[in-house]
Amino acid sequence: MAESFRVYKGATLVVEGDSPLSITGVAPNTAVANGDYQATRVVDGNESVKVDIPAFTTLPITVTGVTLTPKTSSAESGTAGSRQLAAAVAPADATNKAVTYSIAPSTTGLSVSGTGLIEWDDTVVDGVYTTTVTTTDGSKTDTHVLTLTTP
Repeated sequence: MAESFRVYKGATLVVEGDSPLSITGVAPNTAVANGDYQATRVVDGNESVKVDIPAFTTLPITVTGVTLTPKTSSAESGTAGSRQLAAAVAPADATNKAVTYSIAPSTTGLSVSGTGLIEWDDTVVDGVYTTTVTTTDGSKTDTHVLTLTTP
């Protein structure tokens, strides 16, 4: 007895074959209502009546990594300055590309913004300061090292 399945969206056949079947072409992290798709069972060429597929949400595209550029920079201490960092989340079509930034060691006059802008004033002393970017999805990290030296 040959058995297969068909999935429809309205009158349009979306996919057919052996179980399990995958519905393609629906955006990630999308809620699909009960009955938007129907399924049938086909046995020896005879197709059953259509039954509604229950509501479901498609899977998100998860973050696999993050890359921070530039990786290093240097400047003179005793003068105010800034560096703009850029975070590239992978894959490029990840559903949640949100990131946060932190800098260590924590020092008065030194900060990093939510957009990756490192700023320091003339009171920040010589040292090595590490900025870490962390993805909200998956807690993937990368770092940038800022070295401040005496002129």
